[in-house]
Amino acid sequence: MRLLEFTLFEFLSPQVFSTLIVVTVLSIIFIVIGNKVKKLDPNKTPKGVVLVAILAVETFNKMVQSYMNYKPYKFFAPYLFTIITFLAVANTISLFGLTAPLSNLGVALSFSVMTFFVIKIAEFKYLGVVKKIDGLLGPVKPMAILMLPINLVGEISTPFSMGLRLFVNLMGGAVIATMVYAALHWSLGIIAGVFLHAVFDIFFGIIQAFVFFMLTTVSISMASDA
Repeated sequence: MRLLEFTLFEFLSPQVFSTLIVVTVLSIIFIVIGNKVKKLDPNKTPKGVVLVAILAVETFNKMVQSYMNYKPYKFFAPYLFTIITFLAVANTISLFGLTAPLSNLGVALSFSVMTFFVIKIAEFKYLGVVKKIDGLLGPVKPMAILMLPINLVGEISTPFSMGLRLFVNLMGGAVIATMVYAALHWSLGIIAGVFLHAVFDIFFGIIQAFVFFMLTTVSISMASDA
C-alpha cells in the first residue's frame, strides 16, 4: 500500500533544484560585486559591472523612497531588492533549460508566507500593537465583533493572493507562450519560434517579478504608515 511507503531521503524537485541554483549564483555575484565596491577608489569613476550595479541600486533606492518613509525604507530596502532580483532571475531561468521555481505552487506560496511576516513586522514595528488591534476592531466599536473576523480574513488573504497571483500569472504566461510557439513553429520556422518563446518568457517573467515587488512595497508602506 502506498500509504505505508516511507522514504527517508528524496530527490529534490526540479523547482527546488532551480531555486538552489538561483540562490547560489546570485549569492556569488553579490559577494563578488560587494567586494569590488568596497575596494573602489572614491576619486575614480567606477566602470564595468560595478558601475551597472551602482546605477541599478540607485534607481531602485529612488523608486522605493517614493513609496515609503526613510525609516521603513532603510529597514526593508535590502529585502525588497533581494525579492525583485530573485524573482526576475527565477522567472526567466527557463531560458537556460531549468525549471522555473515559481511553477511550483508551494514555492510561490512561500513568498506569501514571507510577505505576511514582513507586513506584520512593519505593522508592529512602526504602528505598535495597540494601534494595530484598534485597526482590526474597526472605527465603530459596537460593530467590532463583526469587523474583527472580516479584518482577520483580510490580513491573511492579501499576502496569500499575492503568491497565488504570482503562480497563476506565470503559468498563464507559460501556457500562452507554448500555444504561440506551437502555432508558429511550422509557419515561421524553428529559429523564429524559439525567439518568440524567449521573448514571452522574458516578458512575463520580468513583469510578474515587478508586479509582486510593487505590491509588496505598497503593502509594507501602508503597514508602516503611522
